[in-house]
Amino acid sequence: MEEELKHNLEAGFNKLFNSPVIIKKKKRNQALKKKTLFISLINQYEQALDKSIKLQSEFNIDLFDYEEPYFGVIDKLILLMWSGDVYEIISYYLYERVNMDGTLNCIIETTEEGEEREIILKTPEDLYNYLVQVNPNFLNEK
Repeated sequence: MEEELKHNLEAGFNKLFNSPVIIKKKKRNQALKKKTLFISLINQYEQALDKSIKLQSEFNIDLFDYEEPYFGVIDKLILLMWSGDVYEIISYYLYERVNMDGTLNCIIETTEEGEEREIILKTPEDLYNYLVQVNPNFLNEK
């Protein structure tokens, strides 16, 4: 099916541009694959935490004793995979970033000039970009 689609697209573009067109599938590089996987990991972890909070707040169902070992294993794998500094930032993002009223906390960072600046992480991609800024090799550490 994919080959047939490729052929049809090439033929259509050949007619449209009146010139030979070759379609090649571009392979994603390793860094992009790791970024996508990291963002997916954070999204899924966040969704699991949100579901747990929703069960507790809306239905008064507390699954902490059941869930805690699983979250603990994931946290330890994150710590094993990356440095303690990266783990601390990820933990902040997952557990401390959003207040009970929905407002966002920020990271206060001091620049080399001694000025403070606020970093607000709204999405897993923001988290990824901040981690790359702080530690450009964080996905290649181990």
